[in-house]
Amino acid sequence: MFKRHFIPILLTLLAHLLLLRWAVGPHTALIEPPEVFVPVTLTQIPVLTKTKAVHPKKAVAPVSKPPTPPVATNTPSMSPLPQSASSEVAAVVAPPATAVVPPAEPAPIAEPAAVAATVLTTLPPPSASYQLDVVRTEVNVANPYYGAGEIRWQQDGANYKMHIEVGVDLLFTTIRLYSMDSSGSLSDNGIEPHTVVETRRTRSTTTTQFNYDTHSFSFSASPITLPMAAGAQDKATVLMQLASIANADPTQFFQGREITIQVAEEKEASPYQFIVLDQETIDTRLGHLSTWHVVRPPRPGVYSSRLDIWFAPQYNWLPVQIRNTETNGAITTQTIRKITAGIKP
Repeated sequence: MFKRHFIPILLTLLAHLLLLRWAVGPHTALIEPPEVFVPVTLTQIPVLTKTKAVHPKKAVAPVSKPPTPPVATNTPSMSPLPQSASSEVAAVVAPPATAVVPPAEPAPIAEPAAVAATVLTTLPPPSASYQLDVVRTEVNVANPYYGAGEIRWQQDGANYKMHIEVGVDLLFTTIRLYSMDSSGSLSDNGIEPHTVVETRRTRSTTTTQFNYDTHSFSFSASPITLPMAAGAQDKATVLMQLASIANADPTQFFQGREITIQVAEEKEASPYQFIVLDQETIDTRLGHLSTWHVVRPPRPGVYSSRLDIWFAPQYNWLPVQIRNTETNGAITTQTIRKITAGIKP
């Protein structure tokens, strides 16, 4: 009887065990899930900032419209950006490129309260070549420097050429410190420079062009152009323009007269204001010369050096002595030594 009841009980127990195994099996698989690699787009990564993490919404399928560029904030993003969006972000986050703005056209130079050279009559002096003694003194230097200068002025009534050269003696040689070559034409306004080339020993050669069709200056040392006034000169011809005024009519030179001439040099143009001081007698290699002393005093913001010029009426008002006084106290004086008149242009 025991066997008759044991076998059904055992079969029932086995059946329950199988049912329990089948029921528990799926939950056991959840304990050790297999490794599954799910691709994640970078847009699903939260953007981290210094304040808080911002989780974007679930990624959606791309649409045909281009993505809206991200808005730049004061707090920089620390998360990597998609390569496709890097150019858009750079356009927003990167500082804007500095626009190249062409230099503004300078305003016309205001004339000081003095008579302009163009209202005076002119008569350029005849051709001449002359040599000058050069003496330069400097502050805290015991001995002065000595040298030689030369001015060649050539004109045929219609055109001119002018050459200026200054050198300093050093042992057995002379070092050329400065030279200038100017060429142009002559008109009712006196001297009209066209091209001037300036060379200094320690600087590059510069060229200045006088453009009479556009009434402007152009410079090799600068891309800008400046307005040109009537009667404008360069640093060489301004000497001869002043001589031309006195040579045409000596009464145009009198004590206290102020004459304004626009002068172009290297990459700028400034109105030079000259004042006729008085008659003076100076000592030269040619003897005592009666001259008229003209000065260009310093003008703050325009030029800082003082220029003194002595013109000799007996030599067609040629400048027979030139002195430049710099702000550092250095003084360079050029005084006539020899004149050769009547040279051909």
